[in-house]
Formats: sequence, C-alpha cells, structure tokens
Amino acid sequence: MLLYYLSLVDTEEERSKLENLYYEYKALMKYVAFNILGDNGLAQDAVHEAFIKLTRHLDGIDEIKSHKTKAFIVIIIRCVALDMLDKENRNKIYSFDDIGNKAITEDTMIENIELEELCSVIKALPAIHRDIIELKVYYELSDKEISDILGISRQAVRKRLQRARNALKQSLEKLGVY
Repeated sequence: MLLYYLSLVDTEEERSKLENLYYEYKALMKYVAFNILGDNGLAQDAVHEAFIKLTRHLDGIDEIKSHKTKAFIVIIIRCVALDMLDKENRNKIYSFDDIGNKAITEDTMIENIELEELCSVIKALPAIHRDIIELKVYYELSDKEISDILGISRQAVRKRLQRARNALKQSLEKLGVY
C-alpha cells in the first residue's frame, strides 16, 4: 500500500515525509479506527482512505514526531472512521445540539481567560466541536481544507464552527470565565 500512497505525491520530499508518517502513525491510525468501527477490515479501509486524504495535506505537516502532527492525524482518521459508520447506516456517535445563534470570537475569549484555561475548556468539548476548532484555529486551515478532511460541505464547516464556538462560550460561561 505504501507504494500506492507514494505514487500520489509529486516530490521526493513529499514521498519521504509520507513514508515517515506511514511508519510512525499507521499502527495508531488502525487502533483509532478499530476503536470506532469495531472491525479489523473496516479499520484497514479507514486507514487507507485517511492516508489518501493525508497526501493532500502534507504541506501542513512540519515535523513528523510532534504532538501537533499526531493530533492532526488522529482527527483525520477519526473523521474517516465516523464517516464510514454513517455510510454503514449505523447510529451516529455524535449528535448536534442546537446551541444558539450568538457567535464568539477567539480574540474576545483570549482577552478574558488564560491560555491554559482555554485549552482545558477546549479539550473538554465533545470531539466534533474540539476537532473543528483545532483545525481552524490551531492548524489554521481554510474552510475548504477542513471540508476536504471532514468530508462535509464548506457551509457545514461554517455551521459546525459556529456551533463549536457557541459550545465553547457556553462552557466558559458555566465556569464564570466569560
């Protein structure tokens, strides 16, 4: 399979990066996918699809062995596996709550709380909200790039981001921080 993934990229630098990612994270990706899908064959299919998506986002990866890269890869494999669950007509793991219409900006939040507090609140959010905030703010991806990774429309990306911000604001209000 590695040869197939390598054929999808153009430069020798990209091939080297992809090969290193493959050997470093393939087992983790399979583990994450298996925990979601509960089937070894489906988990392998998810890893395959995730590597194909990953080939389109190699430029966003600076270091192979970093927490940032690991989190990025886990987000991709989790999204692929959850998408496979939806396609299998199984119950969705995450559901959307209609939280409200008021949006919150990152600037407003950061002015009112310490960065560590913000990180802990973000980590406590449901994965669907946490992932969209991380992809947008931490990885600085465009709506188009996020829609490609998550397999949803740009409009859905914007709606999820709005809901994630509202969920974050609500969590901050419960803590009395915002």
